Amino acid sequence: MTGKSSVSERGQTTVRPVSMTMKRESAGLNLCHENAQELFELKPDLDFIQIHPEHLIQERGGIYRDQLDALRHHYKVILHGFGLSVGSSAPLDHDYLRLVRDLLKEHPESVFSDHFSWSSLSHHHFHDLIPLIQNEETTQYMVDRISEAQEVIGSQILLENISSYMRFQSSTMTEMEFINEVSRQAGSFVLLDVNNIWANAMNFNEDPWQQLCQLDPNIVRGYHMAGCTKEQKSHGTVYIDYHREAVHDEVWSLYEKCLTRFGIWPTLLEWENNVPPLTRTLEEVGRIKSHQKAYLNGAAQ
Repeated sequence: MTGKSSVSERGQTTVRPVSMTMKRESAGLNLCHENAQELFELKPDLDFIQIHPEHLIQERGGIYRDQLDALRHHYKVILHGFGLSVGSSAPLDHDYLRLVRDLLKEHPESVFSDHFSWSSLSHHHFHDLIPLIQNEETTQYMVDRISEAQEVIGSQILLENISSYMRFQSSTMTEMEFINEVSRQAGSFVLLDVNNIWANAMNFNEDPWQQLCQLDPNIVRGYHMAGCTKEQKSHGTVYIDYHREAVHDEVWSLYEKCLTRFGIWPTLLEWENNVPPLTRTLEEVGRIKSHQKAYLNGAAQ
């Protein structure tokens, strides 16, 4: 899994290209407090697990940290952050980025990803991913911030498209146009959350495949699959990205189409709330593997 090398906008540092030793046809599961005990005890057959660098900072000791450390040395690992807040006005946390740099050295099979969003202000983290105004000014700001982050960790990063429930009137670009331009200028890549594409399309009465056809096929380097929850609000139906149920059938169909457009890349199953027994989440991971196998068989014909 490789990408072209990139020189930051500042011209100071050449970061190494995204590189992973794990197979592109890989399926994994996120590690969280709710599933750590079962994962630790059973150690099922998984291509990789996803861990959050924030947990290494927050969990200074105790059972979960012991399980996290044991599991991240048992499995191949992908690093996924939720605290970089790359779109925030606050300075980037270089201590955090140096932790990511060290983890990437410890896990050379890994990549680091975060989100096209902001989530903090004045050292206060909201524990939510807040959308960005999508225009040229934000594009340049994101490019500068991503370049700075890549310089510190010494590697290209992936950013995930988020679920959103509002849009800014001052945006002059579509989400896909924004993602394409930021990724092109920053030399970064995309972690494509298929559920977020589908949920956003449902919430804004759009065609999810039409949205995906606007995304540059060369910038995708991984997938997330998750379940969203349908709720009735005062203004109508809304799909919320709670990660507390199985992946919708419509999202599986969209994933199948994504494989044909963007190719096969490591795919993660996220189920972090209302977490069922591990056997159930492993069924979802197995479904990812089935789709990957079908794609490979079709591609070989």
